[in-house]
Amino acid sequence: MIRLGLPVLLLLIGTAWFAWSSYRRAVDAERAVSELTSESKQLVQEVRALEKAVAAAEQGLRTLSSHPSVPRDVALTADLTLADIRRLTERKELDT
Repeated sequence: MIRLGLPVLLLLIGTAWFAWSSYRRAVDAERAVSELTSESKQLVQEVRALEKAVAAAEQGLRTLSSHPSVPRDVALTADLTLADIRRLTERKELDT
């Protein structure tokens, strides 16, 4: 009976250790995923704020370039800047 009990006891201890370590890894993975989700939400909020700022800047440049008191070279520069903003946002070059 002692010969049969020792292997069973070792098997139970090994199974409990494996279950506990698997549980700890799962808890750590869940914590990491929740941190990444939180960071992702913060980044999305920052992107939305930047999109609003770009839209406001684009509107300001559009207003500036169409105002009659603005010299022609300034208006052309404002139009070029608008084109650059569009290129950056449409082609997603802000990722780099």
